[in-house]
Amino acid sequence: MNFMKHVKDRISYAAVFFINTLLIILIMNLTLIISEKRVSKENIFYSFLISSALYLFFMIYDYIRMKPFYSYLRKAAYSEGDLDSILSIEEARTQEQLIYSKILNESYKSYTDKLSKYEENQKQYIYFINQWVHQMKTPVSVINLLLQDKNKGNFKETLESIAEENERITHGLDMMLCNARLSQFNLDFKVEQVDLPSIIRKVVNDNKKALIRYSIYPKIICREAMTVETDSKWTAFVINQILVNAIKYSKDVLSEEKYITFEVKDEGSRIILSIGDQGIGIPEEDRARVFNAFFTGKNGRKTSESTGMGMYLSKRICDELGHGLSLESQEGKGTKFFIIFYRGKNIFNLSKL
Repeated sequence: MNFMKHVKDRISYAAVFFINTLLIILIMNLTLIISEKRVSKENIFYSFLISSALYLFFMIYDYIRMKPFYSYLRKAAYSEGDLDSILSIEEARTQEQLIYSKILNESYKSYTDKLSKYEENQKQYIYFINQWVHQMKTPVSVINLLLQDKNKGNFKETLESIAEENERITHGLDMMLCNARLSQFNLDFKVEQVDLPSIIRKVVNDNKKALIRYSIYPKIICREAMTVETDSKWTAFVINQILVNAIKYSKDVLSEEKYITFEVKDEGSRIILSIGDQGIGIPEEDRARVFNAFFTGKNGRKTSESTGMGMYLSKRICDELGHGLSLESQEGKGTKFFIIFYRGKNIFNLSKL
């Protein structure tokens, strides 16, 4: 910005200054006229000239003081996205420039934080897609082998095997849809009074074929009337994920009677749903990382079915809904998950604060 543009930007200051100078000269002249004295035109002219010169010197000084900032603005305007040029205010000389510099740096920090978050989400999403596609290839390949085996005499057994692989595909698709919807969770939830035993029974019924196949018996311990404030669809997904894991890690346990127990307790300020199995349990070194994305742990590495996303998504859903999710486990004896429904604390209540 050149000097003339600098003066033009401050034309209102110049107008106020000269009007003020003229008013002072006029008042002084009127005072002298009342006293029957006069001021010569030369003195008035010199007074005006000296005031103008002082104002001009001030404008030059102000321009020199602002010139580094103008140079910065010109450089930033033609930087073509070079953030280093935009952010590098070499010398802030006024409070306005200091505030401007602070706003720029805070905006840049916010931008980098969001960018890092989006990059991490994108990285996780791509990794999840790769894991998911790899996981889906297994049941598809098994189904193809079953269909190609023309010598297989037991048609019923073949259909049952295809149904089992189809369940895995369906579960994988549900996880994929859940992961996609979580990015816009606030547009896809409805908090209401929900009968918790009804959700449990529905989830158990959806998995009854797998429970029968592996001779695992569900046990529900709960009063008939037990309502919680939650979203039934998302809560059903969390319970289903815990149940699917319980079946997966209990099916190979050698036991005459295998149970998965659902127990609901009312503790006044909260309602706790515990889901316990008699499976292989979680090693102590893995328990703290169960809810991490893509963590499969020692048990997960034993099977190709594990993506390490199920419990991560469940934890995210519970956090979004304002519920708690924790676990207890003992290797070789089983695992118990706890979903905690706090009375008066959910996403709907928090949004009103």
